[in-house]
Amino acid sequence: MFNREKSSFNFISYEKKSRKWIVILAALFVVLFSLVIYTLYDNGRIVVENVTVTHKQVPASFDGYKILQISDLHGRKFGEENANLVEAIDSIEYDMILLTGDYMENPESGDYWDIIDLLGDIKNNNVPVFYILGESDYTPQNSNKLSDDWNMCINPKEKTELMKRFEDMGIQFVYPISTIEKNGEVIYLTGIDYVEKTFDEVEFDVDKHFSICITHKPINYDVNARLAEVNKTKLNEVDYDLSISGHTHAGQIRLPILGAVYVEDEGVFPQESSTSGLHSDGQGRFNYISPGLGADGFLGFRFYNPPTLSLITLKRG
Repeated sequence: MFNREKSSFNFISYEKKSRKWIVILAALFVVLFSLVIYTLYDNGRIVVENVTVTHKQVPASFDGYKILQISDLHGRKFGEENANLVEAIDSIEYDMILLTGDYMENPESGDYWDIIDLLGDIKNNNVPVFYILGESDYTPQNSNKLSDDWNMCINPKEKTELMKRFEDMGIQFVYPISTIEKNGEVIYLTGIDYVEKTFDEVEFDVDKHFSICITHKPINYDVNARLAEVNKTKLNEVDYDLSISGHTHAGQIRLPILGAVYVEDEGVFPQESSTSGLHSDGQGRFNYISPGLGADGFLGFRFYNPPTLSLITLKRG
């Protein structure tokens, strides 16, 4: 006689399966909805990134000097007539303003009024203001034939309407070299190009003076190696102590822990030193890349990466 155990199978009813998928889909919807709400909130707020650069060549008079960097607005408005951005700037104490390009949505739009009106509306507009251009403000017709770094230091042969408006407001173009004086001491703003006559007129000495190289696109090469190569027979490019740039939007789309997803010319999940923030090149220079305020491209928004004003404080040490 054999004992035969009765086989039994546990079946999940169709009704229970349906409820399971409804719960999963509902959870996914809640997550997606929360991400959309968070992204809208994050794109509408403005944060201030405080950065301190300590260098032995900072003059004593400039110890604690604060530079407000405004970068990559891309025609973006924060509140009616940029009221929220004006309020954010007015809440900051600074000694000068540095504009590092990409104010307009694109060069063809010709709509430069957002940045012009912004500078006219802020409270502390009696400080020195310096500017450079980005590729959204000016793109030469032959840009496709130029080097990949053509948008690092843009210097049109003729002044654009935006440049004329800036200079009517007393805003000074950085290139080829500009000076800021305080109590008889000087710091220098430059691009990468060395113009001997102009540099000599302001008595610039790279080994003696503190200099800031202002570029739109960040400097992404070994500076020592490049200077040794291009300056073999004649001084063509200038060294610096600190570089300040924008352009990358800190990757625009970022992920927690992983950082920027993609940066042009740097690829997928690039090093943070080529994306945003303050970094030393290990050769005596500091490089700062601002996350900026706006967004471009087909996405047109930032993720996990709020619009940012940068406040750079110089310290002697």
